Amino acid sequence: KMASAEEFYKQANDAFFEDDYDEALELYNKAIEMNATNPEYFLKRSATYQKMKKKGKDSLADAEKALSLIESNEQNGDGQNSIKAKALLRKGIALFELKNYQEAKNSFESSKELNPNEKSLATWLKKAEEKIPKPTPPPQESSGFLSQSRVRHEWYQNENFVIISIFIKNVKKETVDVYMTDKSLSVTVKLPSGSDYSLELDPLAHEIVPKESKYEILSTKIEVKLNKANPGVKWGVLEGDEAGMESDKLSYPSSAKHAKNWDALEKEISKEQDKPEGEAALNALFQQLYKDADDDTKRAMLKSYTESSGTCLSTNWNEVSKGKVETKPPEGMVAKKWTP
Repeated sequence: KMASAEEFYKQANDAFFEDDYDEALELYNKAIEMNATNPEYFLKRSATYQKMKKKGKDSLADAEKALSLIESNEQNGDGQNSIKAKALLRKGIALFELKNYQEAKNSFESSKELNPNEKSLATWLKKAEEKIPKPTPPPQESSGFLSQSRVRHEWYQNENFVIISIFIKNVKKETVDVYMTDKSLSVTVKLPSGSDYSLELDPLAHEIVPKESKYEILSTKIEVKLNKANPGVKWGVLEGDEAGMESDKLSYPSSAKHAKNWDALEKEISKEQDKPEGEAALNALFQQLYKDADDDTKRAMLKSYTESSGTCLSTNWNEVSKGKVETKPPEGMVAKKWTP
């Protein structure tokens, strides 16, 4: 009997606590390969990457993947403040390790708002603040009021959302006006000084779904969550036309020792369209199936196609995920291993 995702996860936790991070990583990979919808799996793998050093970007990617899954569950009405706070803390730690101290501090603050009782947050916030250079305030602004030029905004993204934080403290709801279309965002805030702060993003780099987007007024900032019209597409910038730029897709987790570049494989498959008629027609069918498929079906198609050297195509992830897909040559032919 093959172990379940939860069993692999428990074995990975045991290896982690015994400081066997290579073994833990392999087991977390197996658990995620069987169930890529559990944010806890990604959070623990993120922690493992952090322990392994030189894996900061992988650690950050897993923390953001966990946040993305939690956001999806929130859309379904599940309250998950505790695990979201944990994911924001994990993301902050990954950003700190990557020396991105300001974004790390923002992530820690967001985590603290959800779970103020987490003891380690005070330590991490202090560490981040010590690393951030202290700005010298201009002498002419002694009133203590913010001006338009001194309000800053930052943003990050996951598979489904672009999250913009506008750092103005203690804003009253009635002083904020947010307007969105599928290609623009306008935020206007009446500042204590009497002047208006305005953030105008028109056009946005990609389309959003205004009805599924929202904003929240917190004690330290205004957080705007833009729902991506094309989930999984990575925005390179907030504003401007990125239509001419090649968008990055998020990679799929793998238990293989060397991660596969699924984007490269997808491009390689796309090139097959230029081949003679019969094969071109077959590849066109493959691409149509792939374009309309869900994530598990895409993973099954890519895994079966690549591992079988193009001789087998499956859309059943439950079956394909159990092991390597063997090469199945046409009748009358023999598969031979190529050695470079």
